[in-house]
Amino acid sequence: MDTRRAIVVAAAERFAVVGYHGARLSEIVSLSGVTKGAMYFHFPNKEAVADAVIAATDESFAALLADLTAHEWDPLDTVVVLTEQVVDRVRHDPVVRGGVRLLNDAAVAVRHGAAHYRFAEQSVAAPLREAAAAGALREGVDVAVLARQIATLMAGHNLICGRSGTLGELPARVTAMWDALLPLIASEDWLDQHRNRA
Repeated sequence: MDTRRAIVVAAAERFAVVGYHGARLSEIVSLSGVTKGAMYFHFPNKEAVADAVIAATDESFAALLADLTAHEWDPLDTVVVLTEQVVDRVRHDPVVRGGVRLLNDAAVAVRHGAAHYRFAEQSVAAPLREAAAAGALREGVDVAVLARQIATLMAGHNLICGRSGTLGELPARVTAMWDALLPLIASEDWLDQHRNRA
């Protein structure tokens, strides 16, 4: 692992546990195994380290979305799989876990959260529009509103699990979310096909 990446990973691990204000640069230096000089060569201050963790988180989610959209899956299935893969990264990728904690930290610039959640809504809205065009959604479903609700539910479940130390419950929460949502938003034809695939 190169020096910069080692610092970003160590910082993300601390931010995930104690938040922005709770993490000290001396702890990040110690955890990363680099020298203080190496830290300051790459990052002038803790804000710059936090920015790098958030940027790496955004890159991870963008790569995930690109990978999923490269497959020619049913668009509504794509949305479900996207949320499942987000959960997997939050649970198993320390950089993503730290980045998500920072995005919801009051000490971090609002612009980061605004850009991230706008991207989340747009990422869900695009396949939902395809699903609507393919007849997979019920008549009258407002795609923009639905995308906002899915992004909000995902953020809420993650926040609750992250702050209550129950990240292991996140997959079951997201499964339950879809169990509740799909009968309300999906067409009967899509639901029938979905049941047959299950």
